[in-house]
Amino acid sequence: MGYEPLLLRVERPERELRRRGGLRPAPPGAVATGEQNRGHQEHAGAPVDSAAMRVLVTGASGFVGRALVEELRHKGRAYGVHPLERRDGDLAEEGVAERAVADAKPDVVVHAAARIGVARCDDEPLLALRSNVLATVLVARACAGHRARLAYVSTADVYGAVAEADEETPPAPASLYALTKWWGEQAADLYAPDGLVVLRLANPYGPGVEPGQGKGALPTMLRQAERGEPLPAFRGEARSWCWIGDVAGAVRLVLESGAAGVFNVGSDDPPVALTDAARLVCELAGASPDLVEEVEPPPGRVAPRIAVGRLRALGWRPEVGLEEGLRLTLESWQAAPAL
Repeated sequence: MGYEPLLLRVERPERELRRRGGLRPAPPGAVATGEQNRGHQEHAGAPVDSAAMRVLVTGASGFVGRALVEELRHKGRAYGVHPLERRDGDLAEEGVAERAVADAKPDVVVHAAARIGVARCDDEPLLALRSNVLATVLVARACAGHRARLAYVSTADVYGAVAEADEETPPAPASLYALTKWWGEQAADLYAPDGLVVLRLANPYGPGVEPGQGKGALPTMLRQAERGEPLPAFRGEARSWCWIGDVAGAVRLVLESGAAGVFNVGSDDPPVALTDAARLVCELAGASPDLVEEVEPPPGRVAPRIAVGRLRALGWRPEVGLEEGLRLTLESWQAAPAL
């Protein structure tokens, strides 16, 4: 395979990362909030009203990237937002990331572009490696070359088959998808370790994920319920979903804090069984709960309950519960113009 030397360099033992100090979450007490940072600036005589932070967002046409662009444009402090979409070029092609970073001159690059989903990565492994590893190497190298901080959007799937995980839980990927995202984390730390932020997202949902597209369990169920189709729900599986607006708000707070290291991003509410979520979907869509069918989950699916204490220390709180988020998703579809 043409990228084999690259992958051998990226796949380093975790203990080496720990020795170098990379991907290490700071102690909870060391996380400074935006207010604390501003207070320190005031005592030091620095100006409180700093220039707008310039943020380049890759994957801006995707689910997470699009939500983050909207969050940065309309909430919090002033940002200079530079969205980089799929139509702007393939980040795995030499020179695309370099030109984007050189043109935007960002203070921070949020790398949200990725190939997501266990099944989708299994179906096209070379594309998964190209999108999640090679592209990350090139983005990270561009960040280092232009002195931009890197915030890498990863996944809680890297923890593997564990019941609970905080930022100190050793990664143990159980699927190719999770493995490529873990390699992406290592590539980011190898090439752009200074101020690196790794954001391990867990079960985001909301408008913007097409049914059946990797991470689209809830929208897939909603669409099936609307059409009166059976809703397969994996037996024995439960998840804590997080509204995409709350996820974007969490990423914004991390950027504003200036903190580095690993952050779990998601809901720490008690998990909801997929069968119960499917019945709730039927209720909201006006469909019969008899449409729900319990099925055995495929191998490689993991859903650890994550701890988000480090994120909460920044003042983050989820605002949208599961029922409200599902209702908002349905309303967004109904309000969308017919194609």
